[in-house]
Amino acid sequence: MANDHFEDKLEGDFGRRRVLPPRGPLLPGISVAGGSKRARTAWFSRPRGAGTLRLKTPRVAFSQRVIVKARVVVHAAVAAKGGSAGALMRHALYVERDGADRDGGAVKVFDREVDEAQGAAFVERCVDDRHHFRIIVSPEYGGDLQCLKTYTRDLMDRVETDLKTQIDWIAAEHHDTGRPHVHLLMRGVRDDGRDLVIPRDYISHTFRHRAEEIATRELGPRLETTLSHELDRRSERAATLERPTHLDGILQDHARAHVVRIGDLPAAPHLRGPLVQRLNRLADWGLANRESADRWRLALGLEDRLLRLRDTRERAHAALRLLAREDRGLEPARMRALEDAHSSHRVVGRLVGLQPIRDDGRGPQLIGVEGVDGRFWTARVAQLEDLRELNGLTPGAIVAVHCRAPALKRSDRTILEVAHETSTYSAALHRTLVPSDRSIYIQMHERRLEALSRKGVVRRTADGVFHLPQDYADQVLALEGKDSRLSAAVELLDPHPLAAQIDYRGPTWLDQLAFDAAGKNQLGAVAFGKESADAWPRRVDTLEALGLGQRIDGAFSPTPGFKRALRDMERTDFLTRIERETGAIAYIARHGDLVEGVFERRIRVAERTYALIAQEGVIALAPWRPAMDRALNQLVSGRVNGRNFDFRYGRKLERSAAKSLMRGLGLEP
Repeated sequence: MANDHFEDKLEGDFGRRRVLPPRGPLLPGISVAGGSKRARTAWFSRPRGAGTLRLKTPRVAFSQRVIVKARVVVHAAVAAKGGSAGALMRHALYVERDGADRDGGAVKVFDREVDEAQGAAFVERCVDDRHHFRIIVSPEYGGDLQCLKTYTRDLMDRVETDLKTQIDWIAAEHHDTGRPHVHLLMRGVRDDGRDLVIPRDYISHTFRHRAEEIATRELGPRLETTLSHELDRRSERAATLERPTHLDGILQDHARAHVVRIGDLPAAPHLRGPLVQRLNRLADWGLANRESADRWRLALGLEDRLLRLRDTRERAHAALRLLAREDRGLEPARMRALEDAHSSHRVVGRLVGLQPIRDDGRGPQLIGVEGVDGRFWTARVAQLEDLRELNGLTPGAIVAVHCRAPALKRSDRTILEVAHETSTYSAALHRTLVPSDRSIYIQMHERRLEALSRKGVVRRTADGVFHLPQDYADQVLALEGKDSRLSAAVELLDPHPLAAQIDYRGPTWLDQLAFDAAGKNQLGAVAFGKESADAWPRRVDTLEALGLGQRIDGAFSPTPGFKRALRDMERTDFLTRIERETGAIAYIARHGDLVEGVFERRIRVAERTYALIAQEGVIALAPWRPAMDRALNQLVSGRVNGRNFDFRYGRKLERSAAKSLMRGLGLEP
């Protein structure tokens, strides 16, 4: 798997355990395909059933600590990205890789009964499942446990008891990192054949608590001396981190007019030394200045500058990884950051690829574009969800990237609507003004305001009421517009690489460039700019062969309406290809058409992307929207509205269709 090399990064700080305030369950993450998000949210939030799983006894004080990383893999989502059961097989091979055994040999997977199970057989059993679970369990002192296999089997016995079902699982223990841990694969099927859906709260908390109970039973409680030693180690590590840490908070709390005196710092040995080390490290980064032996001046906006420092280092590493993947010899000297250019600058060029800026694959992404100006541009995109249009594209597609102005989030707009009269927000007020909004939706807005209160934008009183300033919108926009939070907008201009555009029977980006004087003026004399200029004469040969123009005095003169003719050729070609592949009659839905059927996939042509919707031997091509990916392989219904498609999907639509069918058969009472 692409992210397997991140999965063994379990050397993080266990740190001080956070005490979270009571709250409702979180929304499940957005999937590219699979079941209805709204329906699954309702399942997680329901008051009875699996949502009530909790610890029956309070957790033991000073219990052993265990890191648990869990991931739900929806097979339809993998298939939507071009994957298959082979992806699960590759992960199983990763789990069984050489050199990860206790003695440095190949790892053998095990299950509840045998120490050498068959990973390939497990993959075959998973092929027709909706999903499976990948879990990593890493006890803090896993090396001191007598047997990780026995530990895992005891843990799974407890999990099966909690979930009231037997689970088909395999696991493997890895000893090739600093902390022994277990990779666990679980089928997403209950023993009665239904889908195994585990509540988010159980995965986030109770699973880890069960693992800690078993580790504590074998190793005993953690001692006070152990806790003290870990606090010392945590502070020493925090002194060197290129991001805001608890040490920075202590320094700012003891600063007066941004000046810190060593004598004013806490005298505790586990803090005084690391705090001085932190001051020296901040000075190395230009974020602190030593004015005398015991007097330091902190930089203004220390936290924001540390965030930018971290973002700059992580971004630089991501950019170098993009260059390393490129085999065309892109020099680092030609690298430019879009955010450093003018705010209105627009980069057009060849897509090199995407690279996560951090280990979180769904977090900020760095996009690399080899521009027509001969430079290699990078830009930060806040979330992977913002790049849905590029899903499935190969490097080489033509894209345009520009800086996106910061905008209020939908939650901020809702908060302003609720607080319009009183400049205050509370859950009770929200519920009174909009009684149809669900509790979990209101909790989302409370969490947003809690985050803003930590930034000093809003003030929360003891009664749970948030007081908003008059310039709430301006402060939030300023916060969203900080350097580490800027996000670029990406537009797909042509899904075909430059080489494929030369012979393509349809409109291309090359055709647009050839007759755009401003665009041609941007062409550089090297790299992709030169390649684009050299490709046009070969494209002219294709257009002449298609009878769409001729050379006159060395210049190409297209026939009138040649772009319309190219669109007609492309339309005929891809409709014929769809009919040949599916055996169904394909047509393009027009404005006002009602389209119903199963959304099977999307298909790209040069200028548009269509959703392929199949029903009873007919395939309709409706305008594709990014939100449609969540309805992959589901029944959809909607009406075409120009270049938009207003559609519905999910259980409500399925029930409505079933009722209509029964009514037509005369079976409805």
